[in-house]
Amino acid sequence: YLGVKYWARLYCPEVILGVYSPDEVEQREEREINPAPVQRMSVQEITSEVSTRTSAQESAANVDAVADDLRERIDTASSVDQAKAIRADIESQKALLGTALFTELKNKAVKRYYQVNAQNKVEAVINSIPNPGEPEAAEMFAKAESTLGAAKRHLGDELHDKYRVPLDDMKPEYIG
Repeated sequence: YLGVKYWARLYCPEVILGVYSPDEVEQREEREINPAPVQRMSVQEITSEVSTRTSAQESAANVDAVADDLRERIDTASSVDQAKAIRADIESQKALLGTALFTELKNKAVKRYYQVNAQNKVEAVINSIPNPGEPEAAEMFAKAESTLGAAKRHLGDELHDKYRVPLDDMKPEYIG
């Protein structure tokens, strides 16, 4: 055993043998088990925290008022340009609204934009249908039906039915 040990120390690297010199061993850092106590707060710091909390409550009320105003504007938007302007207002107030409220309002504004846009397209196509018996009347009626079908997901059931009923009433005059 001693012969092998002597030979290994002469001809093998120390790392293989598990023998390290003191400078190769990593020094461990001591962990602090009992950290220093936190400094005590003064009365002035406590009163400043109270004023910060009240201003945060005021800003929360302000955010709710802004969000309610934007929701109302979204619901009353009647043109594509109004919907675009509302979306731009929402983008400009992103920091005030916060992520969740911003996402909700942005999605509502986009949905309203597509709804108004689809409504305008359907009305334009229906109004462009010529009188029955004129050339291309049947083709224009078919185009109006296909446009209404394509816009169904943006219009919603109520508006879709509003346009579907008159088209169904006009259908025998154009096709048949």
